[in-house]
Amino acid sequence: MDRILLLPGEFRISERPEVIETLVGSCVSVCLFNVKTGQAAMNHFLRDRPVRKNDPAIGQYGSTATEYILNALFQSDPAAAHYRAQIFGGAAIVKTKSEGYDIGQKNIEVVRGILAGCRVRIIREEIGGTRGRRIRFDTSTNTVFCRFAGQIGKKYNKG
Repeated sequence: MDRILLLPGEFRISERPEVIETLVGSCVSVCLFNVKTGQAAMNHFLRDRPVRKNDPAIGQYGSTATEYILNALFQSDPAAAHYRAQIFGGAAIVKTKSEGYDIGQKNIEVVRGILAGCRVRIIREEIGGTRGRRIRFDTSTNTVFCRFAGQIGKKYNKG
């Protein structure tokens, strides 16, 4: 099975079984899986929304990256009930100069809103806190391995 490393600002739509891996801190990653077709997708975005409306870097933002992977999957199966979402990241590890502005929390809020608007069920969230997370998504089984960065040991969950 192929292993894909997803870097910040990237997304992947899988038509065949593979393992997609990434590391998130304040960034958020959404793992989507279609229980009927086995199609899957994952993103890794840095910020909630673009400042400029026509910013071409759609993978950088939760609003555009999540909509893109949802739309790509919905083209082959538009039934929202067939999809399951898992959300990871959104930690408060980056200190901002703006009092009260939490990048991780904004990232979490935008993706929850998009998934709710599309009626895609969230079956798992490992979000917030102050530590980064390593994520490994096996698209053949909708199994996501998640652990804190630097943590020894394994934590598996099949969605």
